[in-house]
Amino acid sequence: MRDVRTELIRAVRAVLTASGVDDQVEAVVDRSARPEFGDFSTPAPLRAARVLRRRPIEIAEELRGRLEALQLPFVAGWTVSPPGYVNCRLDDGAWAPTVIDQALELDRGTPLIIPGEAPPRGRTLVEHTATNPNKAAHVGHLRNACIGDSVARILRRLGHEVEVQNYIDDTGVQVADVAVGLRHLGVQQGPDEPFDQYCSRVYVEVGHRYEADPSLVEERRRTLREIEGGGNDTAIFVKELASRVVDCHLATMRRFDIGYDLLTWESDIIALGFWSRAFELLRDTGSIVHVTEGRHAGCWVMPSDGDEADDDDAKVLVKSDGVATYTAKDIAYQLWKFGLLGRDFRYRRWHAGDPDSPATTTTGEAELPAEGFGRAARVINVIDARQAYPQQVVKRGLARTGHAEQAEQSIHLAYEVVALSPAAAEALGIPLEEGRKEYALSGRKGIEVRADDLLDKAWERVGEKAADAETATMLAAGAVRYYLEKFTLSQIIAFDFDDALRVTGDTGIYLMYSHARAAGIMRKVEAAPGPVVVPALEGAERALLHGLDGYRHALAEAGAALSPSTLCTYAFELASTLTDFYEHTEAIVREQDPIRRAFRRRLVAATRATLADCLWCLGMPAPERV
Repeated sequence: MRDVRTELIRAVRAVLTASGVDDQVEAVVDRSARPEFGDFSTPAPLRAARVLRRRPIEIAEELRGRLEALQLPFVAGWTVSPPGYVNCRLDDGAWAPTVIDQALELDRGTPLIIPGEAPPRGRTLVEHTATNPNKAAHVGHLRNACIGDSVARILRRLGHEVEVQNYIDDTGVQVADVAVGLRHLGVQQGPDEPFDQYCSRVYVEVGHRYEADPSLVEERRRTLREIEGGGNDTAIFVKELASRVVDCHLATMRRFDIGYDLLTWESDIIALGFWSRAFELLRDTGSIVHVTEGRHAGCWVMPSDGDEADDDDAKVLVKSDGVATYTAKDIAYQLWKFGLLGRDFRYRRWHAGDPDSPATTTTGEAELPAEGFGRAARVINVIDARQAYPQQVVKRGLARTGHAEQAEQSIHLAYEVVALSPAAAEALGIPLEEGRKEYALSGRKGIEVRADDLLDKAWERVGEKAADAETATMLAAGAVRYYLEKFTLSQIIAFDFDDALRVTGDTGIYLMYSHARAAGIMRKVEAAPGPVVVPALEGAERALLHGLDGYRHALAEAGAALSPSTLCTYAFELASTLTDFYEHTEAIVREQDPIRRAFRRRLVAATRATLADCLWCLGMPAPERV
């Protein structure tokens, strides 16, 4: 059985179809606002009345009869209440054991296929993180990685085949800037200073020096040309530089339990002729035109469809000097992701001999089979909302080269950026402006909250109360991840240190503590032998059962919307319901009624299992003790 709410929605939809209004009235089912009327209710008769031009109460009686005829095994009865609701009361003896058993059977090794849903087809490729390899990852990069990692986990939990990629832009201007700085400024690496943080300092410093020394700007141009050309000392130096920074990024993300299946390198895209092949496809299909006059004279441009906000610069694919833009290389990469380019990378392990190391693209000798990468049926690019138009151009490139189906399955999972709250800005020494509520992060200006620094601060905050250092590490990482995932994708996060590191309220600490509390109860109370009998349910018990029953619905909703925040909301509500159960029922260790004691112990075990499953999908640990 699926969750009760989903089953009831199916039943209501069926009876609306029988009434001839299923395409005009949504099958809405919610928890009843009046418990005396039942567990669930639907306002469908009220909405159908406008279509059928009949009294809602009459339609409700008719729907009630049809619902009763379905004889759903977990329903004790149906009632009608004014002005036109149909209410459902559940059969506790049939419903409660099923909910508990389903929760206790949760196993991450077995995909949670939702009954009645079409099985996922083909591979879903999720690309996320894509931090430029010129500096340390900051909290904005970390939000991208947390969103992408949780989306991949949620889809895998739902039975999808998922491949996760991290795109390494090792030919762009940012990495060229650091190369110039390392070679010409003489900035020394500090004792025990991580290499990526050292590069962050160099990046800021070279930005200042450009303003005073025009010769460095020319050095940047020369460096970019040599990187693009490849096979020279500068290109080799930059690849080694980027590789060292990527190692730092991977280590940072591992602290948050974030990993990748494949690292794709922009320099390999160039060296293997991906863009030249994509250019031929675009040119031969008339998807791009060569401009001979105006601001973009000499450029190859993809004309707009004329039905969306335009961005002249984003649709330029080849500049007048013959250099391909970021958007151009993104189109080539997207064609490869779907297996449409007619060319492929070669692959090896990033660190030979380390089975936990991701694979990486290479222009050298292949060590891994190509069949395991790309060739996706759906592609999800986790990229911030500011890149909306370039992503439209990428999607248009697929469609115009004859791949409309793949264009439809090319998804830009846009999210808003992380900014700084006034308090966070002040803590970083940024001058405040009256009335200003947000301050933008800027790697070039050195205005950032590094991901590693944030985790270290979180560790200090929770370390004093944690059972040990390992537990403190788990709690700190989980707290930061939850903070970055609980906001909807359309919300700008005005990052605040105190808010991010709180240990009470709607926080990751609260969720992990709830799991540990459930695990503690299970340690103190032995499981009773034999089948569990369902007693007359008290309010807190019924609420907890409803919370458990909603997990599959919440997981499916999060997967359909690619929305980790949906699952965050569910997890917090379930943890809050467990707290209410804990505080408003007799402690299980003191419960004298053996039937209720055994039932409550099993109910708590089911809650612990569900929380653990949900926390895994959010990339958070589920500690047994805190």
